[in-house]
Amino acid sequence: MKLKQNSTLLIVSFVIGLVTIMRPGFAHAQLTELYGFQYNPDTTSNYPDGQAPMAELIQGSDGNYYTTTSGGGSGGCPSEVEGQTAGCGAVVRITPSGQLSVVYSFPYNSSNNSAPNGANVDAGLLQGPDGNFYGLTTAGGTEGTNWCVTSVGIAGCGTIFELTPTGMLTVLHNFCGPNGCGTLATDGTNPLGRLAIGPDGNLYGTTQSGGLAEVYNQGTIFRISLSGSGYTIVHLFTGATGSGDGANPAAGLTLGSDGNFYGTTEFGGSSGYGTVFKMTLAGTVTIMHSFANNDPDGQQPMGALVEASDGNLYGTCYDGGADGWGTVFRISKSGTFLKLYDFNITTGNVGNLPRAGLIQASDGNLYGTAWEGGANGEGSIYQITLGGVATLEASFDASTTGASPFGALVQGSDGRLYVTLLNNGGSNPQGVQDQGAISVFDDGLAPPKPAILGFVPSSGKVGAKVTLGLGPYIGATSVQFNGTSAKFVIDGSEFITATVPAGATTGPISVTNAEGTVTSKQSFKVIP
Repeated sequence: MKLKQNSTLLIVSFVIGLVTIMRPGFAHAQLTELYGFQYNPDTTSNYPDGQAPMAELIQGSDGNYYTTTSGGGSGGCPSEVEGQTAGCGAVVRITPSGQLSVVYSFPYNSSNNSAPNGANVDAGLLQGPDGNFYGLTTAGGTEGTNWCVTSVGIAGCGTIFELTPTGMLTVLHNFCGPNGCGTLATDGTNPLGRLAIGPDGNLYGTTQSGGLAEVYNQGTIFRISLSGSGYTIVHLFTGATGSGDGANPAAGLTLGSDGNFYGTTEFGGSSGYGTVFKMTLAGTVTIMHSFANNDPDGQQPMGALVEASDGNLYGTCYDGGADGWGTVFRISKSGTFLKLYDFNITTGNVGNLPRAGLIQASDGNLYGTAWEGGANGEGSIYQITLGGVATLEASFDASTTGASPFGALVQGSDGRLYVTLLNNGGSNPQGVQDQGAISVFDDGLAPPKPAILGFVPSSGKVGAKVTLGLGPYIGATSVQFNGTSAKFVIDGSEFITATVPAGATTGPISVTNAEGTVTSKQSFKVIP
């Protein structure tokens, strides 16, 4: 991964206590470390609670927050650092008050230096409509052992896994790389972006590398059912060959309100420095925009896209722009592109080198994280309006909050913004780096209203189960079918399962929480 360094950005701040934001009129706002991952030399893994979270948090149906850590946990995967045991990675749960627990640690088999269920959990989680968590590992597993080997000798190209809330894990697929395995002529490896669920109920994801070996392993898009059946390569990226296609997606897919998926690739396109693309459910990929080297519009988009309330897609470029430190852009679903903001390193900057994508918070503005920059040069949280006006919200400080946010923010049902930090945090003993942290930013935002992107099935009889997505739904108090109240279960923060009530008539579905009511654009047809 490319990291720009500037000596003026690496000065360590010694401010102790809460980090306050710079936005006038919001003096109450504060950034607080919820948990710092601890180094412990007396445990099998020297980071028993996890280490180096690279993915965003999600809010689970129980109201707690879940994420993954690239290393740590109780597994004994070796480390590149002499004298340390890094661990194979973990899934962790943290309460809004900061109580952390390990849901699952990826195991290590010392007899053959393998991680059979996967290792290095760099992608985030999805809680599906069945209440289980779905995720990816970038290494380990039982396939691709002749192609994928980590620097410490653990073989395997990664896994797709299902994890119950009680910690029971099932491997759904072992990635095997471009040489293929079994009936697969080729496969992906190194999945970095979290999974998405399509309107057909299947999981969709990307791998940053793998695919066709003869075209330089530029990544894939794949589909798999929640049960693990029907694994299919939907698209093989070929952009590095000059085909105009994208190459090396670093983020997962975003399901749009039109039923298509949208995504970014870090490289490829007509000029080789990244793309924005659309993919139909049938797997037809269309390049909507290509970025060039030293492009004033930006280059190397590494984060996921977000569809905002205006129906447009918003994203970030890690590099490029007028000042070479990244951009924020908007693109319509028809492909009309507009750069909104140029990041810079001038005094008072809002951050720079945005690795992650954006979210739209309850105030209607977009919020993001920057890998570097801000007041301390160690990363920031920034706000940007849909019109492109950016404001520094908070600056990270290695000594108090952790530093270097790699993943996106999530707005919780309490209105606060939660974030993982890749570096520092914890006890940070001398000579030990990169434990990581989880922090929370409170600037008085209202809790988010619910949202309805769609529902399946589109018709049914009284008593039928209907799944609504995509949320947020934590705190929902009512679901109605054309005005008739229904029983419902919140399966995950993004999914509700409702039962068609007696007396329901054909019409829209609405969901209500304390902040308001949202009504679907589509109508549900009640079958007599």
